[in-house]
Amino acid sequence: MMQTLDLFKALSDEVRLRILKVISVAELSVAELVSVLGLPQSTVSRHLKPLRDADLVETRREGTSTYYRTGGALQDPALARLLQERLDALPQTAEDVASVRRVMEMRRARSRDFFDRIAGSYGTLTQPGGGWQPLAAAFAVGFEGQVVADLGAGEGAVTLLVARFAAKVIAVDSSPSMLEQVRESARRAGVGDRVEPAEGDLEHLPIAAASMDAAILSQTLHHAANPPAAVREAARILKPGGLLLVLDLMAHTQEWAREQWADQWLGFAPDELRAWIEAAGLEPGVTDILPGSTPELSVLLATARRKQP
Repeated sequence: MMQTLDLFKALSDEVRLRILKVISVAELSVAELVSVLGLPQSTVSRHLKPLRDADLVETRREGTSTYYRTGGALQDPALARLLQERLDALPQTAEDVASVRRVMEMRRARSRDFFDRIAGSYGTLTQPGGGWQPLAAAFAVGFEGQVVADLGAGEGAVTLLVARFAAKVIAVDSSPSMLEQVRESARRAGVGDRVEPAEGDLEHLPIAAASMDAAILSQTLHHAANPPAAVREAARILKPGGLLLVLDLMAHTQEWAREQWADQWLGFAPDELRAWIEAAGLEPGVTDILPGSTPELSVLLATARRKQP
């Protein structure tokens, strides 16, 4: 009964009703509420308190600012419907809503003006998505619920990204030491139950035929003794309709990569990789060239799918 009385007491003032109306349109700070309502800050703050006490309004802190939005009491459909009819009938509703729209346009204008000023130099301030790793993790959502093979997994950077969403990732590498790193990293990341390290060569994978939804060859094909055979093996383990994703180096002339990175091959030409994909019985998809870690080393991207029967 006391809660009901508090609720209707809070709704008994027209200023409070106006506040509820405008924050039902958009989440607003106190300063923005003052601007929209045309009232002193002290008046707005005084009316916010009973609304908060009645759970008609709730707050969200963002740094030093506090934003106000409709509260849990308005989750009641009957109350929300009744109140909305009353709010729409307020004499100031049309003007207040127009003021909220002006505040939203000011927010958009601040953002637009900032990006107009820094156009061409934004990349020096930040990275897409907050960094390439979060961005790659977001794209890895595409493997949700799938069984994926990370071929030539190394220390497991790709394995861990995909394992956040995949049902299972088989991390294949010829180095037992690398696989131990994968196992430990997966355990620390909380995905150890979805990662299966498997020792094997790219040309002789320890994976059953037609068992994978996707196979990834990320910066590993240039380490293979026989790249066309590695592509054929990747095709063999794919289910019908399964995806092959290849990220490797474009053909280059950086001989130092053989000694420093133990590369067997100095990258590949797009037509060469596409021919191997077709010879493996896969349907080629995207082939593209992307910027690499240095101007001399571009990245070759290729996708393909195993043909449906």
